[in-house]
Amino acid sequence: MTKLTPYAWQIRDQTTLRANNWTGLVAIEAGGGKSLTATLAIMEAKPRVTLLIAPQSTHETAWIPTLRDNAGVTPRIIGNGNKAAKEAYSAFRLGYPGIYLASPQWVTRTDVSDWSGDMLIIDEIHQGAVTPGSKLQHKVSGYPGRADYNPLNLRFRYRLALSATPMRGAFQNMWGVCKFLWPEYDQRGDIAAYNYTQWLYDRMDYVEVYTNQHDRAGNAKKVKQFQSEKMPGRLISEMPSVIIHKRRETCCAEPTHQGGFLPVDEPQVIERTVPLTPKQRKAIREMSDSMFTWLDANPLVAEIPLTAKQRIRQLTLGEADATTVMRKTDDGEVERTTLVFDKDCASPVADETIHILSNLPTGEPVTVFMESQRFAEVMTYRLNKAGFTAAEYSGVRKADLSRFGQDFQVLVGVVSAIGTGTAGLNKVCSTEVWAEQPVSLTMQIQTQARLERMDNTRRVQRYVLLDDEGVQEGRMEDLWAQKIVVNRSLRVA
Repeated sequence: MTKLTPYAWQIRDQTTLRANNWTGLVAIEAGGGKSLTATLAIMEAKPRVTLLIAPQSTHETAWIPTLRDNAGVTPRIIGNGNKAAKEAYSAFRLGYPGIYLASPQWVTRTDVSDWSGDMLIIDEIHQGAVTPGSKLQHKVSGYPGRADYNPLNLRFRYRLALSATPMRGAFQNMWGVCKFLWPEYDQRGDIAAYNYTQWLYDRMDYVEVYTNQHDRAGNAKKVKQFQSEKMPGRLISEMPSVIIHKRRETCCAEPTHQGGFLPVDEPQVIERTVPLTPKQRKAIREMSDSMFTWLDANPLVAEIPLTAKQRIRQLTLGEADATTVMRKTDDGEVERTTLVFDKDCASPVADETIHILSNLPTGEPVTVFMESQRFAEVMTYRLNKAGFTAAEYSGVRKADLSRFGQDFQVLVGVVSAIGTGTAGLNKVCSTEVWAEQPVSLTMQIQTQARLERMDNTRRVQRYVLLDDEGVQEGRMEDLWAQKIVVNRSLRVA
């Protein structure tokens, strides 16, 4: 990475942060330079001690080179992993000047009661820090009802929250964002009201739905499902300091941003429908039937529909064998179903991916995205078997991304592993294949931004593989509807 020249809008954003005590939400869509915006803030605010909480995968690939090349400072990673990390942790706790990098996992399992400094930055704040009552949210901004209410944000005078998807697909997560940034706005009706439940009722619409649980009289219980902001854009309008830049929408007064900050057209989306095998169809029907129970004539969704739906989507990838095990949880033993794919299983998705690659220019680099880690191994094997050099990037195997386009042509990426902190793919590749729609809107947005970034010079070509049962298409439509709802609240009212 080389030193970057800030755009006019990035310099102007510093004026906004400066006027608000270097505190604010930086909600720039993925690929828009959030790390550079934060680096510029550090350079101008000149904090003595800066703590930067960021996913570990981004430390070496994003933050260290950005800060080194643009601010002339090499941050120190704190932790308990090696001698350097231990020494850095000791220096941070003693208050020695510098920029210190910590992973969210380290923050949640460490006593932070004696941590303090000048600037606290949380990168990808949607990853746990916004979920009310989570360990990370409790550590960084506290949660009502806990006795040890001395969160980190009260011990740093400057605070920045960075995320392309601060809501994480649900508006109620904005309470966690506001509570971290502006803990002083904690009265009824304020953006970070102390009573979280009251905040929900004041700001969100909800519906009541039946569950498969019953009261003593045998009546099905109802629960409230909070859906969206009552007045879309109201919360953003009330926040003291928000920086929003969108990839392809008008987002600010900057003349060059009348159509977003990306210089290329929207991706060319090519949908391909693949026919499932009889075995896949049978498995999908059987698992779909098991997701529902009935109260008179009313279908009731089972308690873990998300997991079941995820398994159904995975069944569209190939013929799989299901194994059921009992796992212990806080609520006792719970039945869990796992799908196992043989490497040579019948897979219309793998066949269609091979067909797509066969019709592209010889050697063109391609990324293949999916959610299933188990099937990523199958896809990588099948592509190599078909004569394409492929490497897997997942929680189990992580290909050397610097060799993409050289040692291997196809990168098979699992969205949970590749969606955050993997930079530079857009300089090698402009074609991607989506073999499976993810469970998370956030991960979809983050992963799509691997190729769609501000320094793009080529239009992205995106192949989306659908099944003839409509499973993947239904998930894609759900994600799109969810994105529309979230976008409404990320616009100033």
